[in-house]
This record gives sequence, C-alpha cells and structure tokens, in this order.
Amino acid sequence: MSMSQRFFVLLAVISLHGACTPLLTRPAQNEVAVPAQTADSLYVDPLVDLEFHTTLAVARWHLLRGLDERALENWNRARVELDQSFRLMARLEDSRYMEFVSTSVDLPAEAMPEAQMNRLGASVERTYISLLPHLERLSPDSPLSLLLQDLSAERIEDLPHDAQPMVRIHQLAPQCDIPVDANPRVAASIHFFHTRGRETFPVWSRRAGRYHRIIDPILKKEGIPRDLFYLAMIESGFRPRAFSRAGASGLWQFVPHTGRLEGLRIDHFVDERRDPVKSTRAAARHLKSLYVEFGDWRLAAAAYNSGRGRVERAIEAAGTRDYWKLQLPRETQNYVPLLMAVTVISKDPERFGFEPIVPDDPVRWEQVTLKRFVSLRTTERLLGLPQERLKTLNPELKAMITPPGRHYELNVPPGFGSQLLARLADLPAPEHEGIYEHIVQRGENLWEISRTFGVDVGMIGDASGISNRGLIHPGQTLYIPISGSFVPPGEAPIHMVQRGESLSLIARRYRISVDKLRAWNRLNGDLIHPRQKLRVGTASKPFELATRNRAPSTSSSQEAVVHVVRSGESLWSLSRNFDVSLTDLRDWNRLHSDVIRVGQKLVVTKPHQARGKLYTVVGGDTLFGIARNFGVNARDIARENNMSLSTTLLSGMRLRIPESRQLD
Repeated sequence: MSMSQRFFVLLAVISLHGACTPLLTRPAQNEVAVPAQTADSLYVDPLVDLEFHTTLAVARWHLLRGLDERALENWNRARVELDQSFRLMARLEDSRYMEFVSTSVDLPAEAMPEAQMNRLGASVERTYISLLPHLERLSPDSPLSLLLQDLSAERIEDLPHDAQPMVRIHQLAPQCDIPVDANPRVAASIHFFHTRGRETFPVWSRRAGRYHRIIDPILKKEGIPRDLFYLAMIESGFRPRAFSRAGASGLWQFVPHTGRLEGLRIDHFVDERRDPVKSTRAAARHLKSLYVEFGDWRLAAAAYNSGRGRVERAIEAAGTRDYWKLQLPRETQNYVPLLMAVTVISKDPERFGFEPIVPDDPVRWEQVTLKRFVSLRTTERLLGLPQERLKTLNPELKAMITPPGRHYELNVPPGFGSQLLARLADLPAPEHEGIYEHIVQRGENLWEISRTFGVDVGMIGDASGISNRGLIHPGQTLYIPISGSFVPPGEAPIHMVQRGESLSLIARRYRISVDKLRAWNRLNGDLIHPRQKLRVGTASKPFELATRNRAPSTSSSQEAVVHVVRSGESLWSLSRNFDVSLTDLRDWNRLHSDVIRVGQKLVVTKPHQARGKLYTVVGGDTLFGIARNFGVNARDIARENNMSLSTTLLSGMRLRIPESRQLD
C-alpha cells in the first residue's frame, strides 16, 4: 500500500470515530471520559510509518465500541472490545514505530506517542473497572491492576478454621517455601480464581511451563524461595511483553528506573527487562535486598509491588511489622493474598477443582556470539525460519536488528548456531540491512550527522557505544540505524522498498523523477511492494540522497573557491560542506571517479553560486527554521522561490537561499 493510500485509510478510520459513534457513548457527569483525538495527537509526518497512528486509532475505536456495549448493558461484549484495545496497545508498546516517532519527530508533549498511549490506556482501564461489578469472568491477559481491583469485590466472611478453604490452605501451606496464611483474604483470592478468574489460572499455569526451567535455577542459586516463581506469574501471566500503563515491562514487570538500578540495559535497541534470564537475575537481586531490609517475605512482596518507601511509612504509622495490620494501598493489600493463593493452588490444582493442566513446552535456544550487528529478517531468511521466530526467542530486542558496534549474544533455535555463523560469514556486506557505517569527516559533529541521516542523536550514540556524545573524531566509525535500505553515494544505487513507501516518495528522496524510476526498473505502473529492490541511479550518474545541507564555509566573493583536500575528507563530504552536487564537483574538476587524495586542489564553488545557496528540504523543515539557520528573512526565501510563507515544504524540494542581509 502506498503512503498516500495508507494516509487515506487512516483518515477513513478517524472519520469513523466521529461519524459512527452513537450518542450512547457520550459520558454523563462523573462518567468515564474518552480522550479526544486532536489534530496534534494524530499528527502524521511523511517520514514516519503510519502504522503507529493507525493502530492507535483502531485501539481507540475498540474503546468506543466497548462504551457502546456498556451503555447497552452488554457487559461481556464490552469486555471483549476492551481486551482487544489492550492487545493493540501491547503491540504498540513493543513497536519500533513508538521509538521512531518519539525520537525523530518534533511534536508537542501531549502528542508524543507515550502521552497518547497513557491517555488511551487510562480510559480503557477506567472503563474496564466500571464493568467489573457486572462481569462473570475476566480475560487471562487482563492487566494486574484490574485483577487487584476486582479482588476488592471478593468478600468472604470470617471462616472457621475447619472450613474447606482453610483446611486446604493448612494442608498445602507446608509445601510452600514462602509464607501462606490461612485467613479470609487469602481465601477470597482463591475464591476469585474459582469464579471470575477461573479462565486466568489455567492459562497462567500452562504458560509457566515455558519459563520454569529458566527461572527456578536462578532463584535457587540466589538463595531465595523458589516459590517466588509465582510472583512473575501474577505480575505478567508469563508474557514477556505484557502491557502496563505504568511503564513496567517483562515477566517481572520492572519499571525503567528500578530495572536500571538492578543493572538492566534499556536503550534504543535493547530492553533487558524482557529477557527472561537477565530480568530474573535482576528480580532475584531486588527481592533479596527487600527481604534483607524487611526480614519478612510478605513485606518484601508488598514493597516489590508498591515500593520500599510506602511500606516503610506504613510500618512506621502502624507501629508494627505485621503485614495484615498495615494500611497499604488497596492494590498492595490484594497483591500479597493473590500471590499466596496462586502459590498454594499451584501445589495441587485438582484439589481446588481445576482440570489437569498440561504445561507448555519449555522455551529452548542456543546462543551464538555475533561480532557485528545482524538483521533478524536477514538471519531468518538465511536459516529458513518463520518470520518473527528470532524476535520471539530474543524478546529484549526492540527492533529487528541486534545492537550494532559490539559483540552480542543472539538466541537461535537449538542446532542452528554453527549454521548461522557460517552463513553470515559468506553474506555480502550490502545484504546486512538496517545499519549504515559512517566514517566521521573532519568538522562533523554528532548533531549534524544525526540531522543528515534523519536519526536521533541518542540512537547513534547507543549504536556506536559513545558515552560522551560531544566527542567524536575524524576517522571514527559510527553505526547509524536508518529507516529503509539506505545506500550512500558512490555505492550500488539500489533501494529496498520498505512498508509504507511509494514510488513518488522514493523519487523525491533520491532527487529523480518517477518516470526515470519506472524506466530503470521496467515498471508499468506505480505499484511496488515491501522488500522489492529498485534501481535509483545509473553507473554514470549515481543518485544524490536528499539530506540536510550545511551552509557553505565560503565568502560571497565573485571568485571560484578552491579547496585543498585534507585527511579524512571525501567527495561526498565536500559536496555537503559546500552545498554542491557530486555531479558539479566531478564536472568542475574533470574527475572520472570519486577518488580524491590529500593535498589535491578542487574547485568547490563557481562564481555564479557565490551569490546564493541551494538547500534541499528534509522532513520537519519549516521556512522560518531554514531562514534562521542561514541568517536570512523567511519572506526573502519565499520571494526568491516564487512561493508564499504558508507553502507546505516537501522532502526533496530544492530552495534557493538569497544573500544574507540584516533581518527585519
């Protein structure tokens, strides 16, 4: 689907929101409010894949349908719609579009992806909570906050110690290595799993089979109770990508701050909270430190849920360390009984009335040490694996590439390790997708490079292992994650089509006409498809990528400017520094190739160019921003290019910049 087609699909979805939403969904006073999607919150930049915006719009549409069903008192149908909205948001949380939009586009704070997700997530959660009194059951993938909220509705009067729930707890508690108390609050949690959570426990228990052999040895090695395995069960339902509006992630649902404190790496490429081995080690360390501080696993679990400080204040206020006597937030009051209930039921599910549960097969892999980055898609193709198989085995990876510029341990299916290393060794360099290796030229800085390639400074820093991002030096290799298959000037003029790209967008990017693209690639129309390879230049006239140009470091004299080539400079870097095309540089200096040598004298500016500059527009540019960069008036640029101040600037558009003069 072309960019323009996808844009109109998104507009259609958005228009449905306004045209098809019945009056029933309008909240009354004190009702659940649905966040309005403003033009800003659905901002679409031509360089940004529309999938984020489309998926967010569809998630919101399911919320609106859930509100309709709730108004009609179709409680279970409303639950299904809200579950679907949660699933879509979980997909976005794991999506490369969230990272790309967040770091590559200048948006108001309220329109940033995280803010949009938070607003929508809060509305879905509030709506779900309003349904709880009417629901007969919950989804096994409902967020933990909903389960803990629903447990507040479970009320069991004080039971005699010989009542059946109490007897079962007393019988099985000795088999547990965390404290399990026989009291009405634990019995209420068990009752929840017999009623509205009846689908939840079997699903969680089946998934537990995937990770038990991974988690159990780590807990044993750390010397903490092995039944803390069930804390991961209630936190995430054993889903590494469980969605949390609070920003928690992974099997153990670490928030970013706590994850980093426990040594987990979280950056543009990797989120180790999602790695079952690394996150379990971090969780074991964290739980052990909580136990050392509080001396009671009940209090340690409560602090895991609500934080050390909150538990410390509750102990100080109550004057006791008895968990059951503390005034804690409602969710935390339900959290510890839920952990105890899951632990005791897991010792003998059939005794609690559940059918025999067959656990899922364990997740298995072998690790290979990569000496350079790889594309997961390329690797799957080399090994003949199903799409997304490697992403499933490596949940910590946030994109479909491994972190560049360093060694990385990649998980692959058992038996595929040596095969992968052999095939990667034979893979030609152009087949390594996703990263461009840029050699720093004299005078360049990281900010300029990031703007040239349209990539966030932080992503380049993370990819290249740069701790001090203000210090780079000529000759240094930077690893630049790029959107699409970027091919730098002087190399094979081939572009691999990415999802959402159109023929016209590619033509603008490489400064060529659509007709030439069709002719070079023998296309009869404009239809192209993802991963299709297109010629975007010829051997005699390589393309010139539309990048941000820097102002020439020349005077406005009427003489041609001659430049002496210095170490580390290339013809391409000179073309950017002096804002001229590669073709002009070759013609002026009668060059037959792009090879230049140190000390060589090159004409870099002709007399007629010294009176003005040409600038190529890139995504995010405004007329006033360009004028500020060149120290000229925006009206003068508009007048020079026969345009108005309100003209929309498109990527690839060439503007003539007039001589600098005193701004009005």
